[in-house]
Amino acid sequence: MERWKEYQIEQLTRAKEIENAFPILKTFANNIGFQFCGIKISMPASPSFKSLRINNFTTAWNDEYENNYSTDDPITSYCHGSMLPFLWSRNAFSKTPHMWGALQSHGMEHGWSQSYHHETTGLCCTVSLARTYCEVSALELYEQYGVMHYVAQHLTELFARTLPAVVTKTSPIRLSPREIEIVRLCALGKTSWEIGKILKIAESTVNYHTKNLIVKFNACNKMSAIVKASKLGFL
Repeated sequence: MERWKEYQIEQLTRAKEIENAFPILKTFANNIGFQFCGIKISMPASPSFKSLRINNFTTAWNDEYENNYSTDDPITSYCHGSMLPFLWSRNAFSKTPHMWGALQSHGMEHGWSQSYHHETTGLCCTVSLARTYCEVSALELYEQYGVMHYVAQHLTELFARTLPAVVTKTSPIRLSPREIEIVRLCALGKTSWEIGKILKIAESTVNYHTKNLIVKFNACNKMSAIVKASKLGFL
């Protein structure tokens, strides 16, 4: 890897916010032959989520995009479903020819969009590079794909850190009828031998169920499991 490229990737990695990372990305894009670059953060599974867009596209294009193409953008549709590269071409925009014509008129005829999907939050980060002349070649795609994928991943992680922490809901504890019988008898102070006699099962079987109860209640011992069973209404 060229030293300048390695240095700019290191700079990007040290960025703590997307707003600080974008100027570095713009310089990197220029160095590999692209005049324009943009970042879009969206959440496909949440229509109410307000997408973040940062780019150096022309003001006229951004206005035209918001007014005419934001709800029917083939780049967004593709990148929400795949992390493979999306190369801009007439064929790629065959269903939205007006958007293709608008991109050409704004000097962004040739481009490449690369997305990354964040499994934990459902975020999708799409990094787009564009230029006026010269199609993106297969060799160019091969040389820059790894860096682009890393950039999209890093930017996604930066944005994910700004989201409210997700509270993980614990699954309800489910006990079998036999486990309920045993934990209730344990709460009455019965020993494993006594419980075995009452339920007409082997003492080893009682001990087996008791160990399962300790695991299910995430307890350190039988007494702790009984306390948790009481708090959860099993007694």
